[in-house]
Amino acid sequence: MFRMLLPAELGGAQLSLPRYIRCIEVIAEADGSTGWCTGQGGVFPNLADRMSTAAAEDIWSADANAVVATGTPTGSTALKTQRGYRLNGRWMFASGVMHATWLAAMAPKVDGAGKTVGFGMFMVPKSDIELQDGWNVRGLRGTGSRQYVLKDVEVPDYRAMDGPVLRDHCGSATGLPALLLFASAFGCVGLGIARRALDEVRHIIAEKTPYSTSRTLLDDDMVHMGLGEAEAHWGAARAYLFELAEACTHDYTQRGEVSGELRTHLRLAATNAMRQAGRVVEKTYEIAGSSVIFDDHPLQRCSQDVRALTQQIQARPAHFRTVGRVLLGLEPDNAVL
Repeated sequence: MFRMLLPAELGGAQLSLPRYIRCIEVIAEADGSTGWCTGQGGVFPNLADRMSTAAAEDIWSADANAVVATGTPTGSTALKTQRGYRLNGRWMFASGVMHATWLAAMAPKVDGAGKTVGFGMFMVPKSDIELQDGWNVRGLRGTGSRQYVLKDVEVPDYRAMDGPVLRDHCGSATGLPALLLFASAFGCVGLGIARRALDEVRHIIAEKTPYSTSRTLLDDDMVHMGLGEAEAHWGAARAYLFELAEACTHDYTQRGEVSGELRTHLRLAATNAMRQAGRVVEKTYEIAGSSVIFDDHPLQRCSQDVRALTQQIQARPAHFRTVGRVLLGLEPDNAVL
């Protein structure tokens, strides 16, 4: 599952974007954390054709089950050396680090005087990291998104990539940069979680009579309306995201690249999917009442997972502002397109 976007020449499936995100959605419907980890780890093969041949072969040709994780750099540096870089620092929110085999450690590049001279991504074997905890959360707990530390770890030049590669490089499978693939995948994680919540609440509605009343949920007009609206919001958000995924795939097939306009709308559709998924799950939670406040209920898990998802960088409401600026012909205020 982690090779879905890997180029065919390296043994990957090289799936189109609509097929890829549909897989993520189905997995997330079963379990949000599993969907998240598959979506996160599944995007990194998008960078394979940007890497040196030696680096790509180190990771994917040598191990059919290779998985790449990353993390948010915190006080991290990459010091230029004669043969490569020496990495030091801490990386947080490393989703999938527990089952990863490689880490894509991002860090500012510094010279001998400690001056920042650029930014890069450095491929590090998991055996070189010091794994720490740092994941005391309720939602998406199963992702195991712990933090790791690197102490004077040497990375050869051929396993270093310069610049904001997650934003700038468009992979051969989709013609899109990794940032938009993360957004699309996580949009489908949200949709999968929301689909599970909608199905779970229907079971509750069919069976429950709230305490101190004689009217079943199945006979409650407000429940009917709330469920109908939630289904409409889920379906509309999903249709928009998949429409843009299909349009981007068509553009890439016909022209060899995806237009800026379609990329802008894909960002909008992915952000909207995550935000709407949160609202849908909130509505199902409200309808269900006290039945779902216990940790062992699937709707409780859905509620916690979708709250964690909507707090993540790809779901920021600020993305709506960025897209709005572009639609008005202004410069984007953030490099997320």
